Amino acid sequence: MTDRRFIERIEEAALNAWPAPRQFLYDGWVIRFAEGHTKRANSVNVRYPSSLPLKEKIGHCEKVYAAEGQPVIFRLPEPFTSDELRHALMEEGYSSFDPTFVLGREIAIEGQLPAGLKTRYMLTGDWIRLRAHLTGTSLSEWRVHVKILDVIVPEKALLGLFRDDTPVACGMGVVEGSLLGYFSIYTAPSERRRGYGRAVMKALSYWGLDRGADFGYLQVEGDNAPALALYARLGFEQCYQYCYSMKFT
Repeated sequence: MTDRRFIERIEEAALNAWPAPRQFLYDGWVIRFAEGHTKRANSVNVRYPSSLPLKEKIGHCEKVYAAEGQPVIFRLPEPFTSDELRHALMEEGYSSFDPTFVLGREIAIEGQLPAGLKTRYMLTGDWIRLRAHLTGTSLSEWRVHVKILDVIVPEKALLGLFRDDTPVACGMGVVEGSLLGYFSIYTAPSERRRGYGRAVMKALSYWGLDRGADFGYLQVEGDNAPALALYARLGFEQCYQYCYSMKFT
């Protein structure tokens, strides 16, 4: 899982699977905006080698995000981030935070869902309402999330998991070529530790297999011990990692 070209494919697929409603390229960096909704979609994503002086580039990004009324956040994938960039950010007062692991495994054919569970593939509006219900939040808080879902180009599946007619979990899958990305795997707090997250992953895996995918990936924050434990039990291994960097003063 350490082959650089394969990691590049995963990184590209992940950016496509969770796009920003607005973005542009700047000397090898992808600068993304989503009104402050999620760091991944509101950060400078280091993707290709730089040609401009790093101090100049960092300053330009600061001006661009200041014009949007947002702090500038750099997302630094380990395989594509030079020591020179890390040093330049430190000199400008940036600090790293939120290390995140990109995990992957070959997609395996597994057994059927446990008795009493059913899946539904849903339209965006219905799935967002389900997600708001499961998280106990207002629909207004998911407005930008809808924009992100609407600009995903690869095929996606928005899945709800139900026990009888009671919604218990949800998830999203995005297929690009042979890669299946798992996103937004969430179980209602009152329904956790019952295998529902595993059931969502299983259903999305079958959906991906039907569309030609043979390798699945996902992203997990380093301090999310329960999720890391679950995915380890499911056979996921680390492909690479990234962190964010910003000024905290």
